[in-house]
Amino acid sequence: MVRFGRKPSWSFPDFKSRLPDHYYEYQNRLQRPSTRVHDIAAKTDYLDLVYNKDRHKVERVADTPIPVLYPPEADVGIWGGEGVVKGYIKPRKYFQAGQPRPFYWFPHLKRAVFYSEILDKYFRVICTRRTLELVDNHYGFDSYILRTEVQDLKSQLALSLRRLMLLTLIRKNFKDPEHCEEMVNKYKDCLIPFFTQEEEAEWLGLSVRDAMVKQKIIDAKNNKPIPLKATLTQELIEELQKMKDSGEFDTIMKDEQKDSWIN
Repeated sequence: MVRFGRKPSWSFPDFKSRLPDHYYEYQNRLQRPSTRVHDIAAKTDYLDLVYNKDRHKVERVADTPIPVLYPPEADVGIWGGEGVVKGYIKPRKYFQAGQPRPFYWFPHLKRAVFYSEILDKYFRVICTRRTLELVDNHYGFDSYILRTEVQDLKSQLALSLRRLMLLTLIRKNFKDPEHCEEMVNKYKDCLIPFFTQEEEAEWLGLSVRDAMVKQKIIDAKNNKPIPLKATLTQELIEELQKMKDSGEFDTIMKDEQKDSWIN
């Protein structure tokens, strides 16, 4: 039994199923495993198996990544993949008999100013030291935003900036033509294929809620409600036009003039 609303089915599909296919692929990319920041993957021969030379047998090695929490504050800044780690710490030195205590490790945040050569703007962003290192490794803030995998950004702000940069490159909204040509040639490997690039870039970086709002606006524009009065008026005009073209309208008007009591 469905308590709230109808159960999604073929006759009453969920509204999310009406979103474009490329947005569905973008959401799938967001769910892919991201780069491990807080731990190092175990070195194994094949998947999670390793050959033990002493025992002369293949053993399984547990390689479970540390679960990382991303609070809503992570979407406001650019943390470079870092998040909040939940775990336990050992008891204090003189209380070894005690049980481990739960503890949270938070990233060290700082404010930094980044310059975007595509948007020609400065951004004051809350970031981490790893974010600064990644920007330096990519030789620029724009290169880091555009060339980093989507699942590794872990920030709605970074995804929104990526969408804005792609739209600027596709539409070529630059003040200087020379600067426009330089930016397009520099970041041409980041552009989406030409035939659907602008359509896909408009949906890239949107949250599910924003995408649903955008789809509702598109549906409202394509399916505008037409009042019954306007429909009947248009049908009457078309019918009178047909009668006029066939000459039936002139015959009716002459008959009415003959039957009029004024004449």
